[in-house]
Amino acid sequence: MQQQPMPGYWYSNVSGQLIQVRAILFISGKCRRIVLEDIRGTRDYIDTGDWRGMDLVLHSPVAEQQSAARDY
Repeated sequence: MQQQPMPGYWYSNVSGQLIQVRAILFISGKCRRIVLEDIRGTRDYIDTGDWRGMDLVLHSPVAEQQSAARDY
């Protein structure tokens, strides 16, 4: 499932590694780069094509709580 990058939200990849979207960088009004940070604080910059190629699952507790509240 394709996930949209949302700053402040955590995602997990297929190996279970947690990454957080720290920022989205826009150039000429278009999303061009995404700043990621892993659980150890290491930051990485990827382009939107690389983001689309990642198999991620939303892992943010806030989103999970909101989803659970909608299910009631």
